[in-house]
Amino acid sequence: MESRNVMSASAQPFEGRASAATSRRSFIRLVGGGAVLAATGSLAGCSGELPETAIQPWRSAERETDTRRFMLAHALLAPNPHNLQPWIADLREAGRIHLNCDSERVLPETDPFGRQILIGCGAFIELALIAAAQRGVSVKVELFPGGAPADQALPKGSRIATLVLGEPGSAAADPLFAQIVRRHTRKSAYANDRALPESLLRNWGETATRFGLRTGAATGAAAMDPIRKITREAYEIEATTARTWLESARVMRIGPGAIATNPDGISLNSPMVRALHTVGLFDPMEVPAKGSSSLQRVMDRWVPFETASGFLWLASPDNARPTQVTSGRAYVRAHLLATAAGADMHPLSQALQEFPEMRGPRAAIHRTLGLGAGGETLQMLARVGFATEPTGPSPRRRLDALVRT
Repeated sequence: MESRNVMSASAQPFEGRASAATSRRSFIRLVGGGAVLAATGSLAGCSGELPETAIQPWRSAERETDTRRFMLAHALLAPNPHNLQPWIADLREAGRIHLNCDSERVLPETDPFGRQILIGCGAFIELALIAAAQRGVSVKVELFPGGAPADQALPKGSRIATLVLGEPGSAAADPLFAQIVRRHTRKSAYANDRALPESLLRNWGETATRFGLRTGAATGAAAMDPIRKITREAYEIEATTARTWLESARVMRIGPGAIATNPDGISLNSPMVRALHTVGLFDPMEVPAKGSSSLQRVMDRWVPFETASGFLWLASPDNARPTQVTSGRAYVRAHLLATAAGADMHPLSQALQEFPEMRGPRAAIHRTLGLGAGGETLQMLARVGFATEPTGPSPRRRLDALVRT
């Protein structure tokens, strides 16, 4: 596994910037608006916690007695792009799970070829296998039994895999099982002054090798600052490109009512966001324009994402469809390993996206990490470290919403 120098003191000012700059800018924008202050005051006692129904799947997975449902109840907790949860599980054939991609849960603008969707499917598969092993059942994975989708076609409706269950007692428990319900993507600020455990770096390297991939951790200011610059630029491109911003805006769930009704997509539940939305100062369908206050608010949100102990990357020797699924399996195991070590991970996928406007940052991030020769593809990039404030799980749909019997 490749690694670079441990975080140096020169990178630490980002943490102060994350808290102070965001608070200062938010205050300046709000003091002039009596209506906003009034709305904020009315929400002052409101909690930013998600509705219980939206996070219940994280607490009920163990209750399933049927092995296949037990597998799926854990698999649906997998990380996935925009939290779309693009999975349909067909249980109509005994002893098998046919995993299909939900045609309505893809991202044609930000993920035009479905690479990220397939990574999310890979993560789903890996968690299903870990859960099956907990029940002592081995699983054979048959990828794309009906043929893989074309390289530049969305995998809408494709059969991603068939999982064939073995006999009881055919598998030993996976030590990472307990981490499935503890793994959360924490999007808050991370500490900048804590080094990643060497044992975790080794485990990430061993995991990547097991799946035929390559990984590394960029640590220290010299390695991290270029990545910060590229990811920030990529985020701004996605925000100011109308069709990509609107694709995200359409799946924003603002407030507990919307989140409870649609426990998927991008949840926005802080009292401040709800106040701005209530008085019309935050319209998700308004595309941020360069130089506008709305873009500044969007970029303020990015500031905490520049804090970390390092950046983990995961690369593949090619970009074939099975490799994309395999990358998702490797990534979720890397995240489970981080959870077991008390560390946090948060994917920063913007610079890896394949829509035309992102061509520059995509080439730059490959170049910065020394990737790209011979078809090598950066499949995942995540900041890693230790969150400075606890955050809970992302919403999930109930198991029955994705099962077909």
